[in-house]
Amino acid sequence: MTTTATKAGSATDETVQSIYVTALRNTHALEKQAAQMIQRQIERYEHYPELTQALRLHKSETDQQVTRLADLLHGHGEDRSLMKDMVTQTVGNVAALVHSVTGDEVLKNLYTDYSVETYEIAAYTSLITLAEEAGHARDVATLRLSLQEEERMAEAVFQQIVPVTKGYVAREARGEKADR
Repeated sequence: MTTTATKAGSATDETVQSIYVTALRNTHALEKQAAQMIQRQIERYEHYPELTQALRLHKSETDQQVTRLADLLHGHGEDRSLMKDMVTQTVGNVAALVHSVTGDEVLKNLYTDYSVETYEIAAYTSLITLAEEAGHARDVATLRLSLQEEERMAEAVFQQIVPVTKGYVAREARGEKADR
């Protein structure tokens, strides 16, 4: 009976560990995609300095998050998934291309940014739970730091929705190129 309980516990531990590592890989790929998306936006938004400033700060945070996630993966004897990195970066590039040919690129990117930030908040919240379930308490502080950065950026993006929308409308009404 003890042997069965030990085997069941071991299988559960392995399952939780596997789920945790997969989630770390997925979030690593997501953050790499986000970093590319942010960089493209920074290069394009000359009329939206507050949004650009928030994006610059978060680009630096995102780069640090990528490194933190890679370090966590390495600490668990794992590596990031090159295939997932390539797929998510390709999807991000396609999405950016689609938005860039529409007339309201800055607005669509703003909606996407807010969606990505809330997605990342959910991902880090889940990662913290998985780290705790897998017995990796040492990872929690690192993941909480990233969660706080994502929460801060989600609020910053949310605060830009009204001013960017109004600025976009005003530029369009004057016949200016509003997306830059």
